Amino acid sequence: MPLTLNDMKPISLCITTQELFDTKRFLLGYCDGLILRGEDKDLKNNLVLVKRELNAFRTQRKFFDGYKAIITGNIDKILSLVSSRYSKKDPNSVRKIIENGKDILKKILKTNNFEEILGLENEFKSKITLPVYELFLKNMKNSNIKII
Repeated sequence: MPLTLNDMKPISLCITTQELFDTKRFLLGYCDGLILRGEDKDLKNNLVLVKRELNAFRTQRKFFDGYKAIITGNIDKILSLVSSRYSKKDPNSVRKIIENGKDILKKILKTNNFEEILGLENEFKSKITLPVYELFLKNMKNSNIKII
C-alpha cells in the first residue's frame, strides 16, 4: 500500500506550524527566498513595503494578530486530524496531545508579541510535533507502509 499525501497531512501540518514558531526567521526573512531576489520590480516593491510594515513597531500588531490566528487554526486542524485518525489506535497518546494542544492554544492567545510566540516553539515541538510523528510512524508500520 503506497503512502499518500493524505496520510502525511497531520505530520506535515505539524512541521509547517512549527516553522511558524520561529518568528525571528519569519520577520527577518519574509519573502527573501526568491521573490525579493527576483527581477519582478513591481512585485518586489510591493513586498518590500509589506516587509517594512511587518518589521515596524507601529504596524507590526496588525500582522501579529493574523499570525496568531493562523497558528491557532493550524493547531486546531492538527488536533482534529490526530483525534480522527489515531484515537482508536492509541487513545492515551491522543488524549495527551489534545490536552497539550489546548494548553498551547491558550498560551498563544495570551501572547502579545512575536517573541512570546518564539518562546513556545520548543513546547510545541516536544508536546505536539514529536508525539504526532510517533503516532504517524506507528500507523504507517501497522499499515505495512515502508518509511525510510
